[in-house]
Amino acid sequence: MRKKFLAVLLSCIALFVCGSESFEFVDRDIGEILYAVSLYKGFPVTADDTVSGRATFRLAGDDFESDFDAFLESNRMFVDKSGERWVVSRIRFDSGDIGLMSLDALDVTAARMFEEVAKRTGVCVTFENLPQNRMSLHSGYCTVDEIVKRIAGLCPGFEARLTESGFFHVSRSEGAQALSLKNGKAEFRQDEDGKWVCDIQNSPVSYASERLFQAAGKEFCFSLSSDARILRASYSAADFDEALSRLCVLGGTDIAKEGDVYFLSTSKVKDKALSAGRKWRTAEVKNVPLQNFIQLSSRRFPSVQTLALDGGRLMHFSTDEEASEFAAFLAASDVAADSRLVKLKYIRTADFMKNIPPFIDKSSVSDSGMGDSFYFTGSEEAYGRLIERLGEFDRPVSRVSYDLLIMQYQDIDGSDWKPSLKAGRVSLGDMNSASASLGSVLDLNMDVVSAFGMKFAASLQTAITQSKAKVYADTTLNGVSGSSISFQNTNTYRYRDNNLDPETGEPVYSGVTKEIVSGLKLEVTGIVTGDGMITSRVSASVSRQGTDLSSTTGNPPPSSEKVVTTEVRAKSGEPVVLSGLVQEEEGEAVSRVPFLSRIPLLGRLFKSVEKSKERTELVIYLVPTADVFEPDCGNVGNEADGDPDYMMRRAFEEFVW
Repeated sequence: MRKKFLAVLLSCIALFVCGSESFEFVDRDIGEILYAVSLYKGFPVTADDTVSGRATFRLAGDDFESDFDAFLESNRMFVDKSGERWVVSRIRFDSGDIGLMSLDALDVTAARMFEEVAKRTGVCVTFENLPQNRMSLHSGYCTVDEIVKRIAGLCPGFEARLTESGFFHVSRSEGAQALSLKNGKAEFRQDEDGKWVCDIQNSPVSYASERLFQAAGKEFCFSLSSDARILRASYSAADFDEALSRLCVLGGTDIAKEGDVYFLSTSKVKDKALSAGRKWRTAEVKNVPLQNFIQLSSRRFPSVQTLALDGGRLMHFSTDEEASEFAAFLAASDVAADSRLVKLKYIRTADFMKNIPPFIDKSSVSDSGMGDSFYFTGSEEAYGRLIERLGEFDRPVSRVSYDLLIMQYQDIDGSDWKPSLKAGRVSLGDMNSASASLGSVLDLNMDVVSAFGMKFAASLQTAITQSKAKVYADTTLNGVSGSSISFQNTNTYRYRDNNLDPETGEPVYSGVTKEIVSGLKLEVTGIVTGDGMITSRVSASVSRQGTDLSSTTGNPPPSSEKVVTTEVRAKSGEPVVLSGLVQEEEGEAVSRVPFLSRIPLLGRLFKSVEKSKERTELVIYLVPTADVFEPDCGNVGNEADGDPDYMMRRAFEEFVW
């Protein structure tokens, strides 16, 4: 709804700016057209509940009201210009000078007509559940009683009766309900020109034929072995014989006449009357896809059968008149459209074909196979619109680079029990001294000092010097906005799958080799938004493989894994820290003196036990940087024209210096 409103509003703004009495709405909602007209004219133009659907409105002159009236007439609508606003409706009610009234209704339900009559005249009209199909009525000037009866006459099986209280009640006539359920609807009448108007719905052939003979006052005789139903038929015929002939075609019956009596019998030849005058003809489609044309022709000529052949040829089963219209339709539709090669500057053809803009018809573009262009088939006007808006989607993708530093911090807690004794004099040389320098930190690829500050750089250097931290990875990852960048530093351990024999307890190898991958995996997806910010989705996992016990237990080596996933939004050059990837491992080492360490109690004097608990944490430092490529370089073009070495110097300064 918002898109429709904006489309109408932009059309009106363009109209006001141009100041021209020329505009066009093609296949748009009628409500939108009337809203735009109200903005254009400066006073309300509304529609009642009888108006719906889509239409086309063109204004190409100075006489707006004449064009608007022609638009309403072509779309079967009226307008009331009295009062402070215009009201568009499909119903027009007019009061005459001598107490007579007229009602004009186009494509409106009978219930809506009764409501309008009651509202305009003050006469109460009640009705039962009326048919919901839309009808048309031109009553001419007559009394209110006559208008109500004429509306009721549009509803088969209903009649309007004036009650003692002075109001009209519209209900089904006696026996109409049972008749409608059994025999459906079959109405035949002659218009002012003598043509027969036929309307049939879910009616047996015998009942419909009988109603037609009764309406014409003809004698008839039936001899039908089956009584097929006609689901729906609405047509007009020039005379009675044509109306009867079409009815028999629908019912599959033959007609014979002796004197003034018509005899109807079941047809022995299926579709004999339907295929009368028709024959198979061939045609060739040269410029448009054959199946597309067959689909269009089936909508244009629903009674003409078509059959596709090889080589763009087809056959159609038609009469001479239908064949002539079919040939004209083929000539108008089978027109070769100009194809033009459109070059893309920044994006690939495959990406364009996956995301075709909505203002481009998908059937009008095709891949050229060269990777950087496509063919466009369409009119000169459509091609001009495409070239005009090509820059909306053929734009360079921003580059994103990540300075990546992964540090492994270790913290070992342990207890050592061993029998030892040492005595000595304390001297000043026993004091520990520590100093920190930035030598190792300055050798890193990442500019730690600029990103995190001098204090952090000094702390990091101290941890590296004291072997409490080591550099796990130090690199730069490059990609484009919207794509994923992966980094992996893993070890792959392969082992043979086995099971323990339940009888012997020995491992039995299956001959299948399996793998355990341990280490660090990192995946970053960065998107550069319009405000220059970088939204990064980071997923990191670190895993560790335990001791191999497969030879004794039959089980694969144990492994542990820590996973961290987050999404951050930062400025270009603003660092991001990802922590929480912690691994802990406990160990115990025992040293013994042979034989003596086995003596009870005293043996503890001849062995030492060392327990340790190692805590390892991986911390990931990311510094995202966006490099937005600008295709328009201002005066760069002039400078490059004057200096042939300009582009070489610019590339050197950007990528080397």
